[in-house]
Amino acid sequence: MNIQTVSCVYFSPTGTTKAIVDGIVQGIDAERVEKIDITRQSNREKQPLKFESETVILATPVYYGRVPQVAASYLSTLRAEQTAAVLVVVYGNRAYEDALKELYDIAVAGKFIPAAGGVFVAEHSYSTAIRPIAHGRPDDMDIKKAQEFGAEVRKKIESLTSPAHLTSFEIPGQVPYIEPENLNMIKTARSAVALTPETDTSKCTRCGQCAEACPTGAISPDDATLTDRWKCLICFACVKICPEAARQMNDPHFQEAIQMLHQNCQERKEPEWYL
Repeated sequence: MNIQTVSCVYFSPTGTTKAIVDGIVQGIDAERVEKIDITRQSNREKQPLKFESETVILATPVYYGRVPQVAASYLSTLRAEQTAAVLVVVYGNRAYEDALKELYDIAVAGKFIPAAGGVFVAEHSYSTAIRPIAHGRPDDMDIKKAQEFGAEVRKKIESLTSPAHLTSFEIPGQVPYIEPENLNMIKTARSAVALTPETDTSKCTRCGQCAEACPTGAISPDDATLTDRWKCLICFACVKICPEAARQMNDPHFQEAIQMLHQNCQERKEPEWYL
């Protein structure tokens, strides 16, 4: 079974999941690559996609041990026929918990045939210069591992005559999935406090990059100092992209949580894959 086309469907607010996908694609070395970036809300509002007789990479970051809800909602609309799926989750050196299992189940529900599962590490969204968490990852070693994973995926798929001959494989995770308790606490707390990144108006140049980067349209394009607390994912895409460091999460409780992550996630974790 030749791999002529690889379609990549990914959600990547801070760009690290995309970097891993790019590495995997290099390893697969297909003749044609189609990239479908569902990070922007407008791209998730387009007609649902259907894939047939090809190889598809489905990739997402891990939020609180799960697939981000906005990504899961869109990925659940995808449909496939005789299509091999490579499932990829990217986490911030803490834990990926049930995210890969959840992505696997989403793929199976859409009639994809899972061919492989990959787990990779990237710089945590909450990482800062003062409190680094997996700083600079994915690094060269991570990208090399992604390329190696892609080569293994190609080898497996090319050994078959049809996606229907793919056999199931064991991946970690459980059902029911882990409850994202900290995320639920944040949603509850938002009835009293915003719990979103704030804008330092003395630094903000009104360039609009934060609003453009926001995957849910939570930041007003007309006034970047305004953030809809109910739409904000706390993905920190706005914090990472701001050229003036004008966007920051200042809530003291949240800063304590970042400090704890910094202390507990020092040991370097390595990629894992399942074939």
